Amino acid sequence: MSQSIPHVLEYGQTCIEYQLAYTGRETLAIHVHPDTQVTVEAPMGSDFTEIERRLWKRAAWILRQQCSFRRYSFDIPPRQYVSGETHRYLGRQYQLKVIQSEDGKEFVKMDREHILVCAKDKNDPVRVKKLLIDWYRLQAKKVFSERLKVWIPHLEHYNIKQPKILIREMRSRWGSYSATGKMTLNLKLIMVPKQFIDYLIVHECCHMIEHNHSQAFYTLISKVMPGWEEQRKKLNGFEF
Repeated sequence: MSQSIPHVLEYGQTCIEYQLAYTGRETLAIHVHPDTQVTVEAPMGSDFTEIERRLWKRAAWILRQQCSFRRYSFDIPPRQYVSGETHRYLGRQYQLKVIQSEDGKEFVKMDREHILVCAKDKNDPVRVKKLLIDWYRLQAKKVFSERLKVWIPHLEHYNIKQPKILIREMRSRWGSYSATGKMTLNLKLIMVPKQFIDYLIVHECCHMIEHNHSQAFYTLISKVMPGWEEQRKKLNGFEF
């Protein structure tokens, strides 16, 4: 992939800023990310005039997506990682309870109302945060793998292989799929209800077949998960 280059598309009285990169893909892909950034991936050797023409045709859609994302933000409010805070897990709120380890052992566990963090120094928010994030990551690995196994059979007649799941903390994306067979999911997804996780997994699975957001892609995802639009809307509007 070439280095991303900033460009501006004039659409009426509006200027749409976007990052353009030339890649090994066969078709043009336009992405509008939750932070409203626009990225464009074009096949190597693509004519720039044709790229801009395609962008101009999708400009109204781009602006609608940006407007939608401005309404819904999934930034998590700043945390202090002290007892009494509320933290989400699979859509539910739990009260954080931080206790001092008496024997040097550290752990995180959850009951019906609390997420309990036992730390060597309960007054060290950096350590408490690490313990909690590591626990979230462990739960995410289990839950995401479980949900993928539920949905991958819905696409088995397309003769695709089950992708490897990578979990990352991402600010501007819920997930992505690469041609190398890896599905990357945002760690924050472990904080939202399972049906939203399902939507994201189905979305990325469909990209294993249809690599860009073409009409064929939307036809496919609608076939696999009718009503996905409502799940996407609720996911982008979820309050952490």
